[in-house]
Amino acid sequence: NLPQVLECSLVTGMDADYQLKVVVPDMDHYQKLLLGHLTRIEGVTSVKSSFVLNQVLASTEMPLTHLRN
Repeated sequence: NLPQVLECSLVTGMDADYQLKVVVPDMDHYQKLLLGHLTRIEGVTSVKSSFVLNQVLASTEMPLTHLRN
C-alpha cells in the first residue's frame, strides 16, 4: 500500500513482469521508494527504471463511438 504507486500492471513482451507508474516529487523521493520499499518486496530480484522527460499527450477520455452497431 504505497500512495506513490498510481498503477501496477502485469506485462508481457518486456524484460519485466510488472510495470509500475509512480509519482514522486523528486529523485530523492524516488530513491527512498526504490531502496526502502520496492527492492525489499519478496520476489523482486531487479528493477529497471524509465522516466518521463516530457508528456506529449495525456488524456483520460476513452472514445467508444466506433463500438456502436
